[in-house]
Amino acid sequence: MAKLAFAVLGSLVAVSALAQDGAVRMTREELLSFLPGTKVTHISQAGSERRWTNEPDGSLYANTNNKLYGNSLGTQTSGQAGTWKVSDEGKYCIDIDWKRVSEKWCATILKGEGDIYYLGKVGEKSKIIFAR
Repeated sequence: MAKLAFAVLGSLVAVSALAQDGAVRMTREELLSFLPGTKVTHISQAGSERRWTNEPDGSLYANTNNKLYGNSLGTQTSGQAGTWKVSDEGKYCIDIDWKRVSEKWCATILKGEGDIYYLGKVGEKSKIIFAR
């Protein structure tokens, strides 16, 4: 009986957490269907805004306002070719070899309410925008 109560309580906590942030992890199949052709806007950890399009062939060309290495106003824009893919584990992966640093990462995509998406966890700093 105690095991059943613990299992029910655990399920309620999980459902409650899901209901609070409203985000659900997208599956590999969902990502493979959704991502090609989307226009992406993302703010890096350094505060640089980056934009690119997930081309159907896995390529991308990213532009950034380069706040990390730009001038004091963050207005030195730059662009660089790169690639994107969905890993076997169902993660969205980016590989861009910027002029001064390489950017290579993979993250789960969480879909929130409406058209809000997050990289790995729900929070303002992990928000990513996908548009058609």
